[in-house]
Amino acid sequence: MQQINVKSVKDGMILAEPLKNAHGGIVLSKGTVLTEAFANRLSRMGFYSVCIEGEQTETAESASGQANDIQKIPLERLFEGKIESDFMKEIYNALLRYRQSSGR
Repeated sequence: MQQINVKSVKDGMILAEPLKNAHGGIVLSKGTVLTEAFANRLSRMGFYSVCIEGEQTETAESASGQANDIQKIPLERLFEGKIESDFMKEIYNALLRYRQSSGR
């Protein structure tokens, strides 16, 4: 099993774990055969990665690319519905300060 960016999904890849929304509802079941068109739709819905069946083949370069993709996403979107606790608010505010100080 490996986790990949939804933008890297190729036709015929098989979902290794259920894909759940922020409320825990199942969007896609384990074993679903994915397509690039399906992945584009998931991306528009706010999903960034999926777990697919197969061996881990991701290179350090592609992992770095995924981290850079996450840095481009507005924090409000990343933390949507997740900053109700004081702990998560602290993390959110720390990341916000970091992004502001580094110009990201």
